[in-house]
Amino acid sequence: MTMARSLHAPMSRAFCFAWAVWLCSGGFGCAQKTHAVSCTCTYGGQAKRLLFPATRDPYRVLPVDIGGRFRLKVVYLREPWRLASLNVYAYAQSEDRDVLLQEGKYSPPFSTTHGARFGFTGRQLVYSAEQRELEYWCELGP
Repeated sequence: MTMARSLHAPMSRAFCFAWAVWLCSGGFGCAQKTHAVSCTCTYGGQAKRLLFPATRDPYRVLPVDIGGRFRLKVVYLREPWRLASLNVYAYAQSEDRDVLLQEGKYSPPFSTTHGARFGFTGRQLVYSAEQRELEYWCELGP
């Protein structure tokens, strides 16, 4: 009887593991979600939520226009883990080119406290040469 129990226990654990994998892969709420960075930007009294997905090619990430005066770019490298980084760039738009105003670099482990006030960047206030103000903060998104 002892022999039957010891053989039965490993089989049931393997069955439970296979069952859990099957449930998770079937979209029942525990499948891995795509990681991204979510930034809240405010310019001219208008708040905008931007989503920047993780990338493997940082040179293909384009800055996003904010009110025709600023641009924000977030480069989120997740893999491979030894190269993981999160870089945030804020630019002022001018007639002939964009001017880098601020660069933030973050290394793992990234702050994952969901719902923390002003995310992992904290509240950032950036000013252009014309004294225009961009407020932004970013957090790890879904």
